[in-house]
Amino acid sequence: MKKTRYLFGLAAVTPAAWALWFLLGKPLASALASALGGRLLKMGDGKFTDPELFVRMRLEELALLVSAASLLTLACLLAGWWFRRRLPARLRWGANALVLFLGCNLFAAIAFHTVLFWCLLSAGVGNTHNYTQYQIKRGLMSENAVPRQAVLLGSSQTHAEIDKRLLNARMGRQLWTTELHFPGARPFDMLSSLEDLPAVKIDYVVTYASEGYFYSGAIGEAGIFFMRWRDLGQFYDCGGKKVELGRFFAYGLLGDILPLFRLREPVIARLFGYSILGLNQERRDQSLSADLAERAKTAAAGYRLGPESDFQKRAFALFAAKCRERHARLVLCCGQLNPVLGRALDPALRPDMLAYLHDLAGRDPNIILLEESQLPVQTENDYMDLTHVDEANQVRFTGYMQTVLQKLLDAPPAGM
Repeated sequence: MKKTRYLFGLAAVTPAAWALWFLLGKPLASALASALGGRLLKMGDGKFTDPELFVRMRLEELALLVSAASLLTLACLLAGWWFRRRLPARLRWGANALVLFLGCNLFAAIAFHTVLFWCLLSAGVGNTHNYTQYQIKRGLMSENAVPRQAVLLGSSQTHAEIDKRLLNARMGRQLWTTELHFPGARPFDMLSSLEDLPAVKIDYVVTYASEGYFYSGAIGEAGIFFMRWRDLGQFYDCGGKKVELGRFFAYGLLGDILPLFRLREPVIARLFGYSILGLNQERRDQSLSADLAERAKTAAAGYRLGPESDFQKRAFALFAAKCRERHARLVLCCGQLNPVLGRALDPALRPDMLAYLHDLAGRDPNIILLEESQLPVQTENDYMDLTHVDEANQVRFTGYMQTVLQKLLDAPPAGM
């Protein structure tokens, strides 16, 4: 009898959670936003514009997560009860462990789609995993009540060149910019990211393209988080049969089936600090020569023409086509690496990239190609390392992008 009451209690959690949400969600959100609105905006670091809407949506997600947890717990208990009646003792532990494992992954799959869950994995600016930050910003896109939206996609170079906070401070009333870079992202990762964005109107997709996009391999570490089974058709259409897959490809597909696997790094970063994940990279960096030119020679060995570059070019063309399908103009900066690294690369790479980008832009009127001659000049003294400019040059380049985007906003609609 006691067990039955416990099961009924679990079953009652879901309707109770949603009843509370419908009765108290809006007034509670209004009260919290009035009391904490300024602090929430500061903590949000420019990720949302309406504190009341932000709180209300998080309360709704809380009801969803509580419901999912209670129903999955109920299902696990019922499965355990069934196992005790139908299975021999030696098999019960394995069956229960399997049900618990599947239940936890199903809960993670539901939690993946809530901003609240990712906020719980956030440890503040500078100590939060990149994928956690990406998911929070992605999830909040549909909550921004702004006239127009732009998205920054690409690798950490896009992030280093363009400061979205500065853009939003200057242009936020006209155009709100969401920055969704991911370190090491390449065109196929960008394609997967674009297709996974919320169904909101995006006016501009902005990216800073350099040789790292096309000549540094097919699947990098970003593939762990962006590779999905549903992408396999596109992957092989882009020439995936000819490229070296590697463990990141397999990890990405495994994470698409088992959300807990994809969550392992964000959870470790939250529990033990983000720096613990970079210990191996830190050791590798310390083993490198302090001479930037020597480091450039080592790095340049990983850039080459071949099946991988052909694959990324096809992926980028498909990415551009998907931007056009979403009626989003693709603002493509024909960027560079640190000239120290640029001089160490195969001299055929730069002309090959420029020819490809010019040909693609010539065939697709949806692409706004910003020529390298149009971009602010950046010398080796403007870089902190082989790929990222310093803060002063980020501010300078952001000012340039503001001018570009303002001209696009002020231009008369096509056909007038």
